[in-house]
Amino acid sequence: MQSPALRSTVKVASLLAGIVMACAACSGPPASSPSESMATSLPAIDRSAGAGAKASLNEVSGEVLLPMSAYWYSDRENVIVNSAVAFLIYDCVEEAGFTVAPWGGGGKTLQDYRFGQWSRPLAARNGAMPEIREVPGVLDEQPERPPLSARQQEEEVKCTNSVGRAGLPELLEGLAGDTSLQHRITGNAVALTERDSDYLAYRKSWEDCVAGKGLKVAEAGSWNLSSSGSKEDEIRVALLDLECKEASGGARKPYDILAEYQAAQMKDHQAELNALAEEKMAAVERAKQILRDHGVADARL
Repeated sequence: MQSPALRSTVKVASLLAGIVMACAACSGPPASSPSESMATSLPAIDRSAGAGAKASLNEVSGEVLLPMSAYWYSDRENVIVNSAVAFLIYDCVEEAGFTVAPWGGGGKTLQDYRFGQWSRPLAARNGAMPEIREVPGVLDEQPERPPLSARQQEEEVKCTNSVGRAGLPELLEGLAGDTSLQHRITGNAVALTERDSDYLAYRKSWEDCVAGKGLKVAEAGSWNLSSSGSKEDEIRVALLDLECKEASGGARKPYDILAEYQAAQMKDHQAELNALAEEKMAAVERAKQILRDHGVADARL
């Protein structure tokens, strides 16, 4: 078994410890609290400049697509790129004289939940819990790796550090320390949405509605509602939550406001975003070629 230190070090490469796509990357980061947003210096953005932009909400899978989603890796692209990085780390370890047994299997990603539950089918099944969907891997899941010697563990850490991202950018929303253009646009859109008069009116209407049904918001600024904790009551509360969202303008309304703020900012940066889209496409294609070179069939890509 790998040591805890090694597992944390190679997590970026994913396949060395199984590809695990955490909530922040896959469900979209939760919106910051209003107090946090107001402490941030925001650009003056006219939301009407993004009028017509819409969010795409898949009520079966729980996936949300926004205008800026085109500039982040999709769940599938993230698996492909991380798998390619992992194979390059394997190469390094093998060049050091060790035999590597690659991990396989897919990843998991969580439903976007920044404005709470928004899907009636998922609420009826999961209550307030986000849907977890599977992302196919590029290899079948392998048996657990045999115990590794301390020397091989050290070599895997060394190779992970030396390979790094191998020139493949990590285009995931919500990464700590990210100062990229797409991160700024996305973060600004969240904060601007929280200040928007239509959003605030929607939020107030929803709060009044859930209070009228005898429900309590778990904490100030949260979209979570308190329940008894039983699965049946969580489902009951989630469905009442959705009734109130529909009565207030629809569960997708805050997502559409967010989409418009993203689109409004994108207009002034389209050339940079076009270059970023090309960079992302090139990274995914390079990752696919790395995987082909390591025997992964096109059907798995």
